Amino acid sequence: MICAGNVEDGGVDTCQGDSGGPLTDEAVSKLLGLTSCGYGCAQPGFPGVYTQVSYFLDWIAENSK
Repeated sequence: MICAGNVEDGGVDTCQGDSGGPLTDEAVSKLLGLTSCGYGCAQPGFPGVYTQVSYFLDWIAENSK
């Protein structure tokens, strides 16, 4: 799992209905995670929780042949 968002101030994160959406690193055009859950919408002190895609790369490769 990856926790991400603006923890101090809030305002930057996913919201209800965003499950399965991407967490990307735009600097390198890389998918890092998929939205899993969170508390409210971009609340200070409550980062979003994402499934770490790199953990599943072997499974993805094996099942997408």
